[in-house]
Amino acid sequence: MPTRTILIDDHRLFNDGLSLVLRESPDFIVVEQVYDSRLALDTCRRHAPELVLVDFSMPHLDGLAVVKQLQQLPGSCRIVIISMYAEKREIDQFRALSIDGYIAKTVTADRLLTLLRQVMHGQHVIETDSAPSPAAPAPTQPTYGLTKREIEILKRVKQGLTSEQIADELSLSFYTVQTHRKNISQKLPFSTKKQFYDFLTSLE
Repeated sequence: MPTRTILIDDHRLFNDGLSLVLRESPDFIVVEQVYDSRLALDTCRRHAPELVLVDFSMPHLDGLAVVKQLQQLPGSCRIVIISMYAEKREIDQFRALSIDGYIAKTVTADRLLTLLRQVMHGQHVIETDSAPSPAAPAPTQPTYGLTKREIEILKRVKQGLTSEQIADELSLSFYTVQTHRKNISQKLPFSTKKQFYDFLTSLE
């Protein structure tokens, strides 16, 4: 039977991309997606998941607060933090709560699935860096004709920023950002959202 999974992440793009990755695997079934951390406890209480993936940094309740809530629920639910941060201080905070895993958002889709399978087999996983060793540098990632500005925007999409937030950060108008995003979608050759997700996670 596939593992009943709930995703808790306020970044809709990442949450939806993660859902697509899990749905393509026969080992997992996404029973609910939560975009507001304040709804996490009630959602997990209603759906009784076997696995919960929690974003580290969220408004209202951060990952630490959500984990503490979920650990009060009856049953044996495995909890994994999915985070852009890999600082020892943050990892140690979650280790102290005996979570089942801490995985960087930079891992590939295939690596993520492998790590989650390990968690469901009782292993505790800490994966903070998917970068290759200096002895085996990764091949150059194709950019599909994207401009420097378009890549800057994609990197901020990867961080979960909205078009309004990207516009503020890059001192652009909202409509300029929207135009860039339209151009990006026309240039990228991907036929599935999983391919786009993998490309997004490869950007440095």
